[in-house]
Amino acid sequence: MTTRLTATVARAAIVGRTLVCCWRNCSEIAGRRVMVIALCLWFLPMATFAQSFRTLEQANLWYLELETGQVVIELNDAFAPKTVAQIKRLTRAGVYDGVSFYRVIDGFVAQAGPGGRPLAPEIQARLGSEQVPGLPMEAVQTWAATRPYMAVQSPDMFAAHTAFVKGFAAGFNDALNKAWLLHCPGVVGIARGNAPDSATSDFYIVIGQAPRYLDGIMTLFGRVVWGMDKVQAVLRADPMGPGVIPEGEPQTRILSAAIGSDLPAEAQRKLRVEATETQAFKEKLRARKDREHPFFFKRPPAVLDACQVPVASTMGEG
Repeated sequence: MTTRLTATVARAAIVGRTLVCCWRNCSEIAGRRVMVIALCLWFLPMATFAQSFRTLEQANLWYLELETGQVVIELNDAFAPKTVAQIKRLTRAGVYDGVSFYRVIDGFVAQAGPGGRPLAPEIQARLGSEQVPGLPMEAVQTWAATRPYMAVQSPDMFAAHTAFVKGFAAGFNDALNKAWLLHCPGVVGIARGNAPDSATSDFYIVIGQAPRYLDGIMTLFGRVVWGMDKVQAVLRADPMGPGVIPEGEPQTRILSAAIGSDLPAEAQRKLRVEATETQAFKEKLRARKDREHPFFFKRPPAVLDACQVPVASTMGEG
C-alpha cells in the first residue's frame, strides 16, 4: 500500500494536482480512493500568491500523441540550441511517428525513439540522410552574470546555487560563468551512449525522483508542460530486469509528433506557464523554504530543492 500510495501521490505532484483533504478518506486519484496522511504535506498550501503567467510560443512546443493521450513539451533552445533544432528537424521528417517507449524504469525515466533501427526510406528522403546526425554535448552552457534568473538555494547539494530561468530549474557555477538544467520530474533529455557526443534522436523523460547526479553530463532540452499523467501511464519494463522492454512485448507508442507552429490553430493548445521572474514567485519560494504552515510544529532546515517547486501550467487566453 505504501509503495502504491507514494507513486500515486508523486504522480499527482508532477502534474500539479491539488489534494484538498489530507486527513480522511476523501481523495480519489486514478479511480482509487486512498488514505492520504503524511504524504499530503507536499501539497499543504504555504500561502496564497497572485500568480503571473506567460504564454508559450507554439514554435517551441513539441506535441506528442501517445497511445495514452497527448503530451506537450516546452523546448528550451537557450540551453540546448543544437539539440532543439535537431528535434524539430527529426519531428518534421517523421522520425518519431510510430516509435515506442522501449526503456521505461519506474521511478526513473521513460525513453523513446528509433532505438537504433534503420530509418524508413520515406523518412530518409525527408531527412536528406540515411542516418540521424550526431549531436554535440550541450549539458553545460556559458551564462553571463547579467542574464536574469530567480535564485532558489545556495549552496545546493549538486551546484554552487540553483535558480529558475523561465520556468526551468537550473544549476549555476558563477566562478566559471556556467549553467545547466536540472533533472527534475518532467524534464526531457537526449539519450546517449558512453561517449559525450554520441546522442542522435532518442530522448527520455524523468518520471520519478530527480536523478540530480546526471546534471551537467546529459543534454536537457525541454520539460513537460501538459499531459504528464499521460507520460506516467506508459507501460513499464520488468522491475527485475535492465529496464528495456523486449521486442514483441507491449510498448506504449508515439502515434505522431509535431511542432506547435506546424499545427492548424484549432489543434494548438493555448498554454501558459507560471512566470518565475516575479515577486510573487519569489515569495512562493520563500514560503516553501520557511515552511510556516502550522502543520510543521518542528520546522525542517531552511533549504529548498528546486526540483520540489512546482511550476503551474494552465490553458486558455491570458
